[in-house]
Amino acid sequence: MKNKYDIFVKEPYHILNICFAGIIIMIFIYSGIFSVEKNNHPIKSACATVEGHPCKSEGLSRSFSEIVRFRFESAKSFNKHGIKVFLFFLIQFFLRFFISYILYKKSSQLNKIIIADSVFSIVLYIWCFWGIIT
Repeated sequence: MKNKYDIFVKEPYHILNICFAGIIIMIFIYSGIFSVEKNNHPIKSACATVEGHPCKSEGLSRSFSEIVRFRFESAKSFNKHGIKVFLFFLIQFFLRFFISYILYKKSSQLNKIIIADSVFSIVLYIWCFWGIIT
């Protein structure tokens, strides 16, 4: 007989939450490893070369690198939307664990939890990325 934990760890939404949290932690690690001082970010913005002008997301890697070092003014100078975009990932990181915990405790409410999570995540995405997507 399967217990509640066995069913929970095989729940696709829980697996998806773990994958998203893993991707987000890799973004944070990338931001911590590469720095503005060393100018060693391996992923360069291709917008300027492809489109011939800077794009709204240019400087996000450098901005994130400054944010993880608590240099917020410097982060704003690299990309004025950097702090809000970083905040999106930070909130989503903790939200993935919170939602998984809620799913574990109230698995009978799966559809309501998924809808609430989706609506909140969409609203948060629009708020945090508005300057970049418009």
